[in-house]
Amino acid sequence: MALPENSRRFTFRSWTLGSYFFKEAAGELGVPGKVATHRDVGAQRDLAGGTGDHAGHMIGVQFGAPGGIENMGLQNANMNTFAPRRLQEAFRGHGGSYHDLESDWSRKLKDGYRISVIVQDKYRVGEERPFVRWVQWVETTSAGKQAAPQTLDFGNFSSPQLRDARGEQPGPVTNGGHGAQVIPLIGTRR
Repeated sequence: MALPENSRRFTFRSWTLGSYFFKEAAGELGVPGKVATHRDVGAQRDLAGGTGDHAGHMIGVQFGAPGGIENMGLQNANMNTFAPRRLQEAFRGHGGSYHDLESDWSRKLKDGYRISVIVQDKYRVGEERPFVRWVQWVETTSAGKQAAPQTLDFGNFSSPQLRDARGEQPGPVTNGGHGAQVIPLIGTRR
């Protein structure tokens, strides 16, 4: 039996404002495993093949969103999935920050929540890779209680995979490669 079609519940638009180009996806998420999915592997390969980035879906196909180029942007591979073990010390964890948000949404949807999202990728005019992904979502519990909108910004920074694909050398390693030292700004640490 075919799963219900959810892809028409999403809207896509783009616009230019000053020296920035915006691409937006919006809609109500379907419950993963209970809606039809629409991955377009050819479009993903055309967008990201050989770049070191992922063709990251703005709204994941597991939620019933379309899988085509209208719903994709070049995305740091370590945000979209878990970072390779060799990079996890630098991330101070497994990476996958956007992946983690989608996993949280998936758990809540399976528990009866409804979630509506707006995702915007922001580009500099003339560039093919967004430098930030802004996300806003509203959760409604199964009892009908709606939470205030939540927002997150995901910086789409360069990655070792991107630099390798471009033949670029990484910058100097600081602090012996162990990440930044946290300096308390208020009070003293004892």
